[in-house]
Amino acid sequence: MSERLSWLGDNFASLSASPAPYLPPALGSLIGLRWAGAQTPTQKVVSFGLSFGLGVYLGPAVAEILSLGPKATVAAGILIAIVGMDVLGGLMVAGTAFRNDPVGSFKAWWGAWWNRGPS
Repeated sequence: MSERLSWLGDNFASLSASPAPYLPPALGSLIGLRWAGAQTPTQKVVSFGLSFGLGVYLGPAVAEILSLGPKATVAAGILIAIVGMDVLGGLMVAGTAFRNDPVGSFKAWWGAWWNRGPS
């Protein structure tokens, strides 16, 4: 392994050896991508990558905290990637709406939060 990449340690070596452990979060991201309707193609690619990363890193972390087995770890990675895709997609759509009409989108979110309906 290169000296410049030595700080990645075993994670980099296992990633370059076999991508199989990372396929379940990718499957979860693809499932989440199925319902990403109001996003641009760029937003879909970015949210896919970010939700994949969430599944790869948070799936095993949650499984370790909860002392789950290997099958539950895979399920946790898939579920985190699916939920991450939805959350990130919603944030991107909200960000686009805010960029286009800051005052109108703020009033709509404020009204929805305080049950006042759209203003």
